[in-house]
Amino acid sequence: MKSDLLPLPFKQTPPMGVTKGDGAILKKRVVVTGVGVVSPIGIGKEAFWRSLISGKCGIGQITHFDASSYPCKFAAEVNDFQATDFLTPKSARRISRGTQFAIVSTQKALEDAQLDLSKEDPYQVGLSYGTALGPMDIYEKFGATFYERGLKRVNPFFLGMMNHNAMIGAMADAFDIRGYNTAVSAGCSSGNVALANAYYVVSSGMAEVLVTGGVDTPIYPLTFGLYSASHSMSSLNGHPHKAMCPYDKRRAGFILGEGSGTLILEELEHAQKRKANIYAEILGCGLTNDADDATVFSPEARDMIKAYQIALTQSSLEPADVDYICGHAHSSIVLDKKETTVIKHVFGEHAYRLAVSTIKAMVGHSMAGGTAMQSVAACLALKEGILPPTINYEVPDPECDLDYVPNLPKKRKIQTALVNSFSLGGTNVVIILRNW
Repeated sequence: MKSDLLPLPFKQTPPMGVTKGDGAILKKRVVVTGVGVVSPIGIGKEAFWRSLISGKCGIGQITHFDASSYPCKFAAEVNDFQATDFLTPKSARRISRGTQFAIVSTQKALEDAQLDLSKEDPYQVGLSYGTALGPMDIYEKFGATFYERGLKRVNPFFLGMMNHNAMIGAMADAFDIRGYNTAVSAGCSSGNVALANAYYVVSSGMAEVLVTGGVDTPIYPLTFGLYSASHSMSSLNGHPHKAMCPYDKRRAGFILGEGSGTLILEELEHAQKRKANIYAEILGCGLTNDADDATVFSPEARDMIKAYQIALTQSSLEPADVDYICGHAHSSIVLDKKETTVIKHVFGEHAYRLAVSTIKAMVGHSMAGGTAMQSVAACLALKEGILPPTINYEVPDPECDLDYVPNLPKKRKIQTALVNSFSLGGTNVVIILRNW
């Protein structure tokens, strides 16, 4: 049954003015007013979007460490990033690379939103930010120092830098955000789970502004080695720009990437009061879990289908109302097919009329950062009327036979976009956005 009412995501006394006489919580409208990115194909909205619609690939030979002994030698690195271009040297030294990315993409998003947080009530501004792995550079530095040089050589600052919430704390401190805050770790879906959580917080009236998104920086020897051992990374070791080919019959695994994406969410009246530029309205979200003992995620489609259905019901939409899907597909033999199967089940014949594309072959699989970038890309597609392409789609797979916007961008004015993400651990998340 479709409803305009939502329960609070957790127990808390609702703010004044958002309850009905029967105690139900009214759903406030939530909009996206700013986006920011640190990615392998560009830093900032403009550079990122230009690269997306031109099909630029950010995958290349690994430079972060000597990868000559690894079976996969490619990654999508952010090579043009200098922390001291944005942060003081002292600040940069005391935070992880991922935190640096998150702070810079947030600064870019706030600038894009033209939102001066010094003029806001700091307790009405919150943070919901995702990371699958946390500050991996700190873990690897700590481990190397401890095992090679002993306890006395370990920097005590590592303790304040090494947990997921340290990233949130550093962001809150950088922007004087004192309200609701949470670090979200839900595997590769973390960036969009954080976005869904931020949506619930604002729609329930608990905050007027939420900074949200995700970041991951996994390109380090130990982390890379673990993914190599799992045999989940691409075995296509020819040209790095061709190593990922989502939905294509040749697909052979993903390439790790790094980066962050940030979105500024505002309660609609707050955004309108300050005459903000609005990219899109968030209509609803669906979250489910399909983990099983054998694979950590299930090849079965049932629970992912349910996430779509929940999001559509929350949004008061029919499947035929969706114009575009910014897909999760990251060149996985199993999961790209599963995603396609789910789309066909949920949308029926309409699946062949809507457009589906993925940005992963351009930015790599950067986990929470990549899923947040999907939502940024969907907002820009809604705003600009251009759909980013799925690059390297050359050999059609009969089991992946939808309109994947192959290789070239497509001009299409769309009203409704859907973003889906899924991850190890089984978390599925679907977010629906409407053009403003």
